[in-house]
Formats: sequence, structure tokens, C-alpha cells
Amino acid sequence: MAESEGVIKFHLDYEVAAASAEAIDELNVLRSLMFQLGMVGQDPTRYDGYGFGNLSMRCESNPDHFIITGTQTGHIPELTAEQYVTIEQCDIAANSVVARGPVKPSSEALTHAMIYQLKPSIKCVIHAHKPELWRYGLDKGYPCTDQSIEYGTVQMAQEIERLNQNNAFEDRQLLVMAGHEDGVISFGDSIDEAGMAMLQFYVDVCS
Repeated sequence: MAESEGVIKFHLDYEVAAASAEAIDELNVLRSLMFQLGMVGQDPTRYDGYGFGNLSMRCESNPDHFIITGTQTGHIPELTAEQYVTIEQCDIAANSVVARGPVKPSSEALTHAMIYQLKPSIKCVIHAHKPELWRYGLDKGYPCTDQSIEYGTVQMAQEIERLNQNNAFEDRQLLVMAGHEDGVISFGDSIDEAGMAMLQFYVDVCS
């Protein structure tokens, strides 16, 4: 629980490049809503002051790629294309990520990559932070990664694969990261589906 947020733990092959031409409007609307609800952001009193939360979407132009929010962009209320980066390759076993864009990728890029590898239909992944949701998910037996597994690691990706193999996502496309304080992930076959999974969880717990 004492680990710092926002620290990239994988080998990153990063090249500065222009912003992607992919349409990010729908993802950005969702990200702005997550910011307003305090599920994405930056707070000097939380997580050693590091930014928290990130969103991604599979690229329409190349389904093997995905776009993810840049590292430490949590403090920005509304992002532009300049705060997103394209993940072009991810070798989970080798703990390696290849990225191109105006900023370096979120430290959770490896975890997002694992979720996209579960099914080709998955189009969006949301990693939010909300203490109430995290505690509720742990208490109510939501799909949950092992408490000993840290964020942004090969082991976290493998944990998500294990949950999938055990059919943990048959009833809900959402999981709790037990070893990553306040971390909750949703995903879906569209941006709307991933967003609704997280927002419904929020409403159920916080309303």
C-alpha cells in the first residue's frame, strides 16, 4: 500500500511524435466526467501527490494499438490530443512497451494492454481511484486481484488473465485491485459500455 503512484515499472521504448489522428472526443468527455467525480485527478494529500486514474481506447485505424492518457496528466480538468499517447506494442512477458506520442504513457499501460488482449471486442479501459468503490468491491466479493500484486507490473497483468480464465468477468466487466490502494478498473466493448460499468458502480455505492 505504500508504493508511489505514477511510477513507470516497465521497460519503455518511447518516441516523441505528433498527436494521434484518432478521434478522442467521446473518450475525453468520459475522462472529464471521471475528473469531476474525483475518480481521476491529483491531490497533494493522496498518493504522495502523484496523479491518479487513466483511460484508454483501442485504435480504430489499427486494432493492435491503443491510445492512453499520458503519465501525470491527472491534474488537468480536460485533456487535448496532446495529452494522449499511442501504445504500438506491448510484450507483457518481457515487461516492455513501445509508445509514440507527445507524452509518455500512463504507468498502468501494461495493465490496459492485458485487458485488450483478453478479447478483440474490448474497446475501452478505465482505471479509476475512489476509496468508497474500492472498499465496497473488496467487501462484496467483486473480481479482485491478489493483495500482494503491485500496479503496473507483469504480475498484475497475469492476475487479470487469471481472473478472466476463471470466468470472473462473466457477470460484470469490472475488477478491484486489492494491492493497489483505491484502484478499480472497468472495461467494455465500447467507450459507453466501459463508462456505464464504472458509473453504475459509482451510483450504487455513493448515491
